[in-house]
Amino acid sequence: MIHFSVPVNRADIIILSILGIMFILGLRVVRSFFKKPVAPKMVSDSGDITFHKGDKLHIVIDGMMCGMCESHIKDAIRKAVPEAKDVTASHESGEAGFTMAEEENREVLIGKLHAAIDPLGYRIIGDIGVKH
Repeated sequence: MIHFSVPVNRADIIILSILGIMFILGLRVVRSFFKKPVAPKMVSDSGDITFHKGDKLHIVIDGMMCGMCESHIKDAIRKAVPEAKDVTASHESGEAGFTMAEEENREVLIGKLHAAIDPLGYRIIGDIGVKH
C-alpha cells in the first residue's frame, strides 16, 4: 500500500477554494450557452395594431449569451426606437423590454427592431407583446 503525505497549508486551501468557485461559475456559463429562451405568455390586444405611450413591450431574442450581448441588444433597441424608455435585456431569460414614449404601429416597430437586431447575429423569436 502506497501512502502519500502532501502538506497543505492555508494558502493552498484559499487557492483551491477560489479554483472551486471559478469552476462552478464556469459550469454556469457553459450551461447558459445551451439554454434556449422560452417565449413568455404575452397579453396583447389582437385587434389593436398600435402600441401606445407607456406600453411596456417585451420581446424574446435568441442568441444572447452574456452581459455584452445584453449591451448590444439594448444599443440596437435604442437605435431602432430612440424614444424608448427603461430599455432592459437579460441573457438569462432571453428577453428584452422597453417602454414606449410615443405611439407606434406594430408592423413599423417590428420592422425597425428587425433592421437593428438581425444584422448583429441575434434573432427576434415570437411576437412583440405588451406585458401588464
